[in-house]
Amino acid sequence: KPTNYPDPNKNPYRVNREQEREPSQARFTKPSIDFENQRVCPSCGKVIKISHNFCKFCGKDLVGIQPLGYSDRTLKELANTALTDPDPGVRKDAVDTLGELGDNEILGVLAYILLNDAHELVRKEAADELGDLHHPHSLDVLAKALKDRSPSVRKEAIEGLKKIKQMNKPEKIDKKDKNLELSSKATDNTEPNAAENNELNDEKEGEDETTESPLEEIEPQDDDLYDL
Repeated sequence: KPTNYPDPNKNPYRVNREQEREPSQARFTKPSIDFENQRVCPSCGKVIKISHNFCKFCGKDLVGIQPLGYSDRTLKELANTALTDPDPGVRKDAVDTLGELGDNEILGVLAYILLNDAHELVRKEAADELGDLHHPHSLDVLAKALKDRSPSVRKEAIEGLKKIKQMNKPEKIDKKDKNLELSSKATDNTEPNAAENNELNDEKEGEDETTESPLEEIEPQDDDLYDL
């Protein structure tokens, strides 16, 4: 039997069209963040309760960092846009604006985006903003980003680490303080030494005067003997 006949159950004049797909939501390996009840550790990028002042995953002390949930509405809306907008360009711009308007309270959400956003441009922008904030808590998450699959993200993570290290160099500060202490000690030591030298010079001059004065008294006695 010939097999090249059209299938009677199918319309040969029907054109197959792919369904139009809506832009996909930002894909994350973990669910989005409820900023009213949760916060993100800026060091490891993991979500914890907003009431926690330390990270149960990495043990980082978070007392000095305000949760984003306690910030103003604008920052929270920007953070939600950076997490959920379907357009990676919009998410990138939201991350950039967060870096301009926010402070330490945005470190956590930037860390989360750096580790979890699906698009490399957004992750790269998050690494850039973390470097510009110069907070030492971001060192660990930037170090994790060195294993990112995108070379541009890895490069930006290196730059971020460099920025933070340059702004937080306790060794240089300690060296400057030590040099100041040494110089002050040196000046303090030279002043008493100069005073001691002056005293020694005065004593020597006094000794010279005492040694010369008896000779002057003896000389007239010798003249008297010759006169005799």
